[in-house]
Amino acid sequence: MDRLRSELRSYYHVHRDENPEAYDKAREICRAMDEFDEQNPGLSPYLLKATLHETIAERFVPAIFPHSPFYWEMGTKPGRSWGVPNGQNPAGGWMFLHRNHLFRERSWANDRIRELREKLVISMSYGLYPDTDHHCFPCSRVVEDGLRSLYEQAQAVEPECATQDEADFITSVKRSLLATKTVAEKFAAEAQRLLPTAEDEQAEKFLGMIAQTARRVPWEPAQSLYEGLAALWFLREVCGSLEGIGVSVIGHPDRLLYGLYRTDLDSGRLTQEEALDLICRFLLPTDHKKDFTVSDGYNPWETSTTLVLGGCDAEGKEVCNDLTFLFLRAHEQCGLINPKLNCRYSARSRPEYLGEINRQILAGRNVFALFNDDCLIEAQVRAGKRLEDARLYVAGGCHEPILEGFEHSAGTNCYVNLPRILDLSIHRHPELQDDLAQIGLPLRKLDEAREAEDVYDIAFHNLLATIVQGTGMIEHNGKAWSSVNPAPLFSAALRDCIANRKDYTAGGGRYNPTALPLVGFANLVDSLHVVRHLCFETGKYDLHDFLEVVRANWEGHEALRREVIALPKYGDNLPEINALTKRLSDDLFHHTRGLRNERGGSFQLCYFVYIEYMHWGRKTFATPDGRRNGDLLSLGISPSRLHRIDSITSAIGSAASVDMRQCAANAILDLQLPLGHLNPDVLMALERTFVAEGLATLQMNCVDLEALREARRHPELHQDLLVRVCGFSAHYVNLPEWMQDELLERNLYAMA
Repeated sequence: MDRLRSELRSYYHVHRDENPEAYDKAREICRAMDEFDEQNPGLSPYLLKATLHETIAERFVPAIFPHSPFYWEMGTKPGRSWGVPNGQNPAGGWMFLHRNHLFRERSWANDRIRELREKLVISMSYGLYPDTDHHCFPCSRVVEDGLRSLYEQAQAVEPECATQDEADFITSVKRSLLATKTVAEKFAAEAQRLLPTAEDEQAEKFLGMIAQTARRVPWEPAQSLYEGLAALWFLREVCGSLEGIGVSVIGHPDRLLYGLYRTDLDSGRLTQEEALDLICRFLLPTDHKKDFTVSDGYNPWETSTTLVLGGCDAEGKEVCNDLTFLFLRAHEQCGLINPKLNCRYSARSRPEYLGEINRQILAGRNVFALFNDDCLIEAQVRAGKRLEDARLYVAGGCHEPILEGFEHSAGTNCYVNLPRILDLSIHRHPELQDDLAQIGLPLRKLDEAREAEDVYDIAFHNLLATIVQGTGMIEHNGKAWSSVNPAPLFSAALRDCIANRKDYTAGGGRYNPTALPLVGFANLVDSLHVVRHLCFETGKYDLHDFLEVVRANWEGHEALRREVIALPKYGDNLPEINALTKRLSDDLFHHTRGLRNERGGSFQLCYFVYIEYMHWGRKTFATPDGRRNGDLLSLGISPSRLHRIDSITSAIGSAASVDMRQCAANAILDLQLPLGHLNPDVLMALERTFVAEGLATLQMNCVDLEALREARRHPELHQDLLVRVCGFSAHYVNLPEWMQDELLERNLYAMA
């Protein structure tokens, strides 16, 4: 294992973003495609993409690590890239980078509004109009049936094509599948070439495995645990290199591969310890593909790589087996942060499954997110999806649900900053008037309110106007997606695309949703409650005078701010505030469920946030809940940090007032808990309560605050201290000071 670590470090140290020589082959591919495009103007985007796949397959040089039995590294993008079509992936992203002007050209006015909304931190997208990240390759069909079966299906439907677009799509599918076959065969040939140079028996064994297996997997079905793992890793990495889309999920292996594992054991081909070794080598590259040193960059700790464990199969039978525990053991044994462990569970989950997760959490391994099947599966069904499909959800990027094999759920492309919209409903912002006029949002000021109900109506009107405008731009400009960057390899494996003779970017998948993440929910609920209570129910303050205090950033009114912060808030589990919470979340659901995206699919409500709760908070002005200019925003459906709450059951009770069966795209409760003051029974009781209350996803950060402070003083002594920041984990000492401070300032919930 140490030899493999050394090989990975050596290769990826050279193959980093800042090393231009690492891009030589990618630049060669791009030059070839530039010439081809010049010589073939007006070519169908599907045929252009197929040509890109063939060009990459022909010209890439495989990189093989002799002490790994897996094959994946094409060398056309740096290690930190998981496929997103940007400058880090110039070859796979060539078509997107070459043609993304088509999005803007559908409406230059929309594009200018999108830029201004992002500049003013009203909303944000990760990939212009469609979400080019957060994919899960539809691996189940390929592992079970092989790429050959998809090729044969495409051949069978070819005579049914009714339009040139359909014919071009099916042709591109066939050519891209054959190009992928060529990629695997080149790995086999390279391994065969390297065999005489093997330094030891293990390297000789692994090179021989690659030479034999890559000739047939993933073209043919996997026939062993090793071949299944090889297919998962190959499909994730190679799809990113060929398609120019970010592939986050590396599979749900304890569901998908358990039968192969049992066959291996029963036949004597494999022992449990050999399986553990394979799994370790499967997991190890993720952390080694990046340098996780201290950085103030946007997300230098992120690999966007998730592994899903537990849950159930399509028939609803629990997935909890030897492979589940082997993956948990391997992740811990290798000391990994990534891939992120997204663990599904339910009211029926076995105590030993949660017990193993909790043992690791109590050992300081803050690398888990826990997904409540009882809530999330029903949420998918309510969103119009078949029950048997909904049971196969995974979670990628951070924690975005995706029905593996059936959809790309576009998990994070329509973030909306709720407190900023409230800010713009209060503050005058003379410096922003030109930009706001160009955006053209019909925002009303809260000063117009004459009674309590007016406050809610004005705020909700402004929220809905902002959401409708943003989703409308995605729907209109995003329709260029299939012309910008179709994905015939990905679409071939996604159910219904071949049958529909339509790429997933054009709506060919069975389901075509987009997530609608709403940020700062607790700040909004608290602000509405404070205004209603102080300015109308008690009449203690005149509305205009109170809003002037907020506009002044509370300066000179510290006593009033303390009074506001001390008022009951979201998180106190009080009937009046819970009723407001439920009303707001219900209204948001009912008024957004009819919105449609660029593929004809729906927008799915969710409550979570990445590190924008910090970046956006700095640019969002004071709000009536007591936030000052620049204070951080609340996380997911967690209470605001302004109002310290000791009772964790109270926080859960407030969150439960949101009907999370309306949140098909998830809702995250982030809790910071006192490490050293917990025991396994209490932690399991918390998880069971979470399920019983109907919540969606739980992220716990179990920490010893004194240990964090000590790590600040002596980082060299605490290199392995792990923390959960939001949708990712990191070594505490590798975070910049401002992020370390943020973790120290979070509410620490008491545990009985």
